[in-house]
Formats: sequence, C-alpha cells, structure tokens
Amino acid sequence: MTAATSKNVVVLFPFPGHGHLAAFLSFAGVLHRALPDVAITLVSTPGNVASLRRATSAGHDSFLLHELPFVPADHGLPAGWESSDGVPHNRFPDFLEALEVLQPAFDDFVAGATAAGDVAVCVVSDPFLAWTVTVARRRGCAHAFFVSCGAFGSAVVHSLWSHLPIRPDEAGRILLPEYPDVVIHRSQLGYKTDALLINTVEEFEPTGLAMLRRTFRLPVIPIGPLVRASTKTTSPETDATAGAITSFLDSHPPSSVLYVSFGSQFSIQAEHMAELAAALEATGRPFVWAVKPPDGHNINGEIQPKWLPDGFEERVTATKKGLLLHGWAPQVGILAHHSTGAFLSHCGWNSVLESMTHGVPIIGWPLAGDQYYNAKMLDEEWGVCLRVEGARGDMDMSAIIVDKATLVAVVETVMSPTAKAAEMRQRARAIKEIMEAAREGGHGSSANQALEEFFKTMKLNG
Repeated sequence: MTAATSKNVVVLFPFPGHGHLAAFLSFAGVLHRALPDVAITLVSTPGNVASLRRATSAGHDSFLLHELPFVPADHGLPAGWESSDGVPHNRFPDFLEALEVLQPAFDDFVAGATAAGDVAVCVVSDPFLAWTVTVARRRGCAHAFFVSCGAFGSAVVHSLWSHLPIRPDEAGRILLPEYPDVVIHRSQLGYKTDALLINTVEEFEPTGLAMLRRTFRLPVIPIGPLVRASTKTTSPETDATAGAITSFLDSHPPSSVLYVSFGSQFSIQAEHMAELAAALEATGRPFVWAVKPPDGHNINGEIQPKWLPDGFEERVTATKKGLLLHGWAPQVGILAHHSTGAFLSHCGWNSVLESMTHGVPIIGWPLAGDQYYNAKMLDEEWGVCLRVEGARGDMDMSAIIVDKATLVAVVETVMSPTAKAAEMRQRARAIKEIMEAAREGGHGSSANQALEEFFKTMKLNG
C-alpha cells in the first residue's frame, strides 16, 4: 500500500532504535490529530515494522507502516540486527553503514508517493539517515530532520563534530568555537534540510534552541514534549510484572521510592553494578531497579549472580525495600506514580522528558553521547539534576570511578528531607507545568505554534 492516498503525504523514517522509534510514533500521533487528512507512513526494516505492528496491535489508523528490505547477514551483521538496541557500541559504525543499503528502496517508495503529481510530500527523517535529504531533493519533496535528542545536547554534539580536531586548554576545558560562553570539559567529549524538528519545548530549552538557530539559520522547531503514554500490558507476563510494580509502589509513601534505569540501550560496568547495589541497600530507601547485564555483555541476557552482592535480591525482596525488574519495565507508569521521588538515570532524552513531564527530579549518571550535556543542562540551568561525581562525563566508561560512598551520598541528598531535595522537587514541578502548558494549552501554546510553523514550512496546510 502506497502513501499517496490523499492530497498531502508525510513519510517518517526513524533511525532503528527504541528511543528514536518511540519519538517518531508519538510524532505520528500528533501529526494525525492536527492534520487528519494527511496520509502518514512510517518506513523501517522488516523486523522493526513487525515489532511496531505488534506494539500497535490495537490499531494504528493514524498512520501506515511500510517495509524496506534489509538482511543483516548481507552486510556481515548477525541475524536480527535490525535495531541498534542489540548492537554493541563498537559495531555501531558497521550498523550505520549497512543502513545505507536502504536508499534505493526508500527512493522507490518516495517516487511512488509523488507519482500523483499534485500532492505535497514531506520526508521527516532521523539525522543518522542524512542521505534521505538526497532522496527528497531528487523527488522534489520537502525535508526535515527530526532530532529526538534535546536542543542543548544536539547543539554541543554538532559543534564538536563540525570542528574536529578540538584540543582542550591547559585546564582541560573545551571552548566551543560557535558558543564561547559554553564550557565543556574534555572528559565530556563523546545538515542540509528545510527544517530541524526538536523534541523539546521552547520554554524548557531556550539556550539550546538559540544555539541551534544560530548555527543552522533555518527553522528550528520545538515540537515537544513527545512522551510515550503509559504502557498497556499485553501478555500474562507483563500483566504480572505491572501488578507487582503497582503493589510495591502502593505500599510506600509519596515521593519515597527511587527508580533506577539506564535505558534500553545502555548499561553500567559490572563493578559499578555491585557498588550501586551496595549503596541502594545501605540507604535503606525503597527502590525499583530495571536491572540489565553490565556493559560488554548481552544487554537483553540474564543477570549473573556474580554481578550483584551475595543474596542482594533475596534480602531487598524479603524486606520489601527493593524490586528488581528483569526485562520489561513500564517506565512512564513508574514515573507517574505518586510514590516515585527521584529517577537515577543515564539522562537519555526520552527518559529526561518522561521524568520532567511527571515532575520527578533526576540523579544523573550519563554514559554516552548527548547524555552528558542533557545532565549538564538539567543541573546548571534548571537545578533538577544532581550528577553523580565520578560519572560527570567520560566517553571511556571503563575510566569512570563510582563507589558506594559516592552513590549513598547523592541518593541521600535527593531522597532525604533536605533543602536541596525540596528545591529540586519544586523546580521539577515547575517544569512539569511548562510541559503541560505546551502540550495542553490550546491554540496559543508553544507546541501548537511550533506545529503551525512546521506545517507552513513543509506546505502541508495548503
């Protein structure tokens, strides 16, 4: 089934990774609600399309799905490597290069979408798929990049990559050529289109958005916050997990539970897992930990006993102080629960938005890429993130030094009835109100105005 079934067409092409796909799915829903007569098609590889069909089994009337042929083995990749979630970090460049084989099939699809001649076709893709600009230009389509990261992190990463090699000064500081007022420490080093869409809110990231506009000199449009809805369980196993989580959270007072997760794609070092477990037990504070195998191991594999202190899970379960989640975790539902008081996070952008839209402050433990700059922005501009000393930013994760005492101190600062904790919660609530106003404020809201700018730039509302 082709996308050319109405006057205007939007083709969405996310990078195949859990966080990227989730953001594009949310964007598809927003587009459909705003412009119900526009035909929206999301394209991806067969494995990802199959997963999306299962995830939207209740129906995805708001958009179509289209498969682009892709066989990982043809590119020296193991079977099943259609999502970056299962790709080790050292093989990511190979995976990215293999995705370029999708260009001919994508070109054919876009050509079909434009065949009617009188339709306006807009391609929205992830910046990791930069070659989509060439296809769009060849077929006479408008094009926009949708950056599922934050504005500040995106601006810093782009500036660093655009000016390599960059050498630190004697103090180890890195001064960004385009933004001399922004200072990044060396340990934190980790387009030609019609518009740049950012999953953020104007009032939340004015500095980062101004940086991007200064650099690109094209429409930079904050279309957020695009946040996943609370997950609906679809199997006996997930139903049981959700029930256990709800029961655990319901048994604890408001704002007393620490939620711990490093996202779907990242994990910490094995020695850090042991230190974190020891710290969580030492504080005696209730926690929910979405635990995964450490860095360097299959992130979707089983937890080996040697990675945690002897008897740790049994003890915290027996005392009802801790709940370890192996596998699926309904993150949005956990963050929305009144008992959740803070989020120990890698500061991936989806996690940041999900935490902020529910007014939950963050303990930042960034692990890669823009996560360092997300944590920096949340800490220094908003005061809603307390970064873990020793994990403030080092692209070599093996060089990060984090111990039990450090973790106990930061958890106690955020979870105890301290002035710092109260201030962080108050600031997080203020951001929650900003997010709600952007998302639900009606025609005059910043999110609505951003969408109108996008429609006008892409000629979708004519």
